[in-house]
Amino acid sequence: MLILADGLRPDAVSPGLMPSLDALGGAFSRAYHARTVRPSATVAALASLATGVGPETHRLVEPGLGFLPGLGALRPVARELAKFGLPTDIVAASLGAGAFPVAWALAMAAGARDLVTAGRRARDVAAAALERLRRVRDGLLFVYLPDCDQAGHAHGWMSDAYLAAAAEIDVAVGMLSPVTDDSTLIVTADHGGGGVVPTEHDEPHPVNDHIPLVVAGPRVARNYPINRPVSLLDVPATILWWFGLEVPACFEGQPLADAFERAQRPAPLAV
Repeated sequence: MLILADGLRPDAVSPGLMPSLDALGGAFSRAYHARTVRPSATVAALASLATGVGPETHRLVEPGLGFLPGLGALRPVARELAKFGLPTDIVAASLGAGAFPVAWALAMAAGARDLVTAGRRARDVAAAALERLRRVRDGLLFVYLPDCDQAGHAHGWMSDAYLAAAAEIDVAVGMLSPVTDDSTLIVTADHGGGGVVPTEHDEPHPVNDHIPLVVAGPRVARNYPINRPVSLLDVPATILWWFGLEVPACFEGQPLADAFERAQRPAPLAV
């Protein structure tokens, strides 16, 4: 399971505000100062998570379907998984009537099997993700939580409304954390925010570019801080590596093998 908390800053992850995520990071592997891509924007970061390459390569930095013609030259994670019968499902908060068809078209073109939207709060999305897990236990489940980004743009990063949204994200993480009994869970963000303008995140700035990253699960290294440089681009490479698949040479990140106990993973899948 990959949880993307849109706009979550690493300094919001604390025992008082986000005890569930803080505890996961303390118990397993964490990199609280990982870096996102540039530009530090949701569309660019989501496309990088989907394809394993940075914005200069995938060219998707603005919402819309203009990205689709170039998708054929890339190797999206979901397509790579689907070659071996491993589906990718997406669970997200409710989208507007105009946004859903675009999100659906992009998700399907990238190789996802299904896109489900549910509610407006992180806990609603988590409940829908748990329902999906009751019926489907293989492949990749991507969970998208927009609460912090919405509060940051409306009220400013680290405002009272933003901190309340971070606490809501933590409720969702707490609901989903039991999956670590038998599955690998990755929690990260697409960008921070408030580094230059309190309600924005696009400009180059450490506060905008740094993101939290937590890896938890039965074969994940315990109480392990990842102190080396870590990028959002390492996440798609890690997902394929974890499933025993070859990481395409075009991918621009590297598997976070050191986050796992003696680099354990399933045996490679037969082609």
